[in-house]
Amino acid sequence: MSSIINQLGLNTRVPYHFLFYALSFGGTAFYSYIVSPVLFKELSRDDFSKVQGKVFPRYFKYQILSPLLIAAITPFKYCPFTIGTLAIASLSGIFNLCYLEPKCHAIKEERIKLTAIGKEKKDNGEPTDEMQALTTSFGRWHGLSMLINNLSILSWAVYGLTVAKGLTLIKY
Repeated sequence: MSSIINQLGLNTRVPYHFLFYALSFGGTAFYSYIVSPVLFKELSRDDFSKVQGKVFPRYFKYQILSPLLIAAITPFKYCPFTIGTLAIASLSGIFNLCYLEPKCHAIKEERIKLTAIGKEKKDNGEPTDEMQALTTSFGRWHGLSMLINNLSILSWAVYGLTVAKGLTLIKY
């Protein structure tokens, strides 16, 4: 049995590193650019908000921990540049989880309260000034969260390209 493992190269960290990298980069990009837009289009605003409210804390925790695990199981020599890209990915998750997500959640709760007491719209059907201010504030914070998320995904891509470039130097 161990000879098959050795022949397949499963006795090193290399295949596990690449599989986990593919899962981490692919999973975050797929959720951000495919799943989330489809959910936004197909679900009501309330249902979409509920789904994202359940997913995002886990998503951001994964965004924090996966670069740390990749760094721990890397089969390559540590390089300040690649470690930096992983640090950016992880710090992006921390910023989103600990600061931006609670901020966006609090604004959504305020909008729900306004709607519950009937102060979301004026008599003419336009949003009240308070609702408009909350909507604008949410848009800003959510936009920053999306920017930080894209930074994380970009840092994963740069990490992968850097590792791939290093592989081209290996003589087979």
